[in-house]
Amino acid sequence: MKLTKNSRIAITILLSIIALLLFLPLSNFFLKRQEIKVEGGIPEFRPVSTIMQNKCADCHTPSATIYPIYAQLPFAQGLIKSDIEAAQQNIVFSQENLSGVKPFSRVELARIQNVVENNQMPILPYKIMHWDAALTDADRAAFLAFIQAQAQTK
Repeated sequence: MKLTKNSRIAITILLSIIALLLFLPLSNFFLKRQEIKVEGGIPEFRPVSTIMQNKCADCHTPSATIYPIYAQLPFAQGLIKSDIEAAQQNIVFSQENLSGVKPFSRVELARIQNVVENNQMPILPYKIMHWDAALTDADRAAFLAFIQAQAQTK
């Protein structure tokens, strides 16, 4: 079967789009994040801090956002900005929160518990572009163990 010139162009464009759609999420695996050292909090917080730094901080911690290589592209720039703004209207984690120096308030813990139990975070667009961002069962268990232990200490 012989392809026409238009068919070859269409196939080339389609393959280019597929390659781009695979490359963009894959590029997120190479982002370098500065680890926030845990200096306080209860023992159950240490694994939760790591999870939050890797799966929550981009949207919920202004000083810890690591922007992907495609963040300045026209189609992505506005979407990323609006997602971050929406996330920070709900809850903001400070560096002090993530280091354990400043504990989360009861309201913050309740919000975190709600989204963890209902599997609402991270949002789907973030998970589509960050394939390792979804909370695992072990992540959810760590969050809930921390929240329970934190409630018993107050």
